[in-house]
Amino acid sequence: MAKSSQSWQLRDYVFAAFMTIGIAVASVITVPLTLSIPLPGIRTVVWAPFAGIFLTLGMARLQRSGSVALMIGVLALVLSRISWIIAAFLVVALLVTEGVMVFRGGFYGKTNRLLGNVLFFSSATVAGALVGAYAAGDFFAAWVGQVWVMILMTVVSGFAGAIGWWLGERVVQQLQRAGKLDA
Repeated sequence: MAKSSQSWQLRDYVFAAFMTIGIAVASVITVPLTLSIPLPGIRTVVWAPFAGIFLTLGMARLQRSGSVALMIGVLALVLSRISWIIAAFLVVALLVTEGVMVFRGGFYGKTNRLLGNVLFFSSATVAGALVGAYAAGDFFAAWVGQVWVMILMTVVSGFAGAIGWWLGERVVQQLQRAGKLDA
């Protein structure tokens, strides 16, 4: 039976929960380093290589549509208690990622996981800037109005997500060699 047609099992939820914790810890460590930089997307650029490792591991283990929603959706739910802005842009990014990846058959294979990472972090940058502009008013609206800055930061975020994918794939290979991951 193909992985995408199997029902979710308890071990899938547990694994996704641990990957969500890894993504959250990556955020706690990296985001404070960028708080003084008023450039939209900079937090995502710094966060993506580290969070991308855990996102890739989750995609590799779960392999089906809904994998990103399971990890990032829980993170957005938890972070909604801190900031609706963070929750909103995470939900938009996961919807974009899952929306595209459902047509690609989920996250089976390295190429799909790469695309999933790039899509997630790129769309998180755009969604974060738009939601931030809506919430913050004129200050962020000035950045959003400079389209070249948004395009550059979106591309850099996607590249940073690709670095996270590459690092994550190295971990996946090691876990497969050790017999600890059946991706």
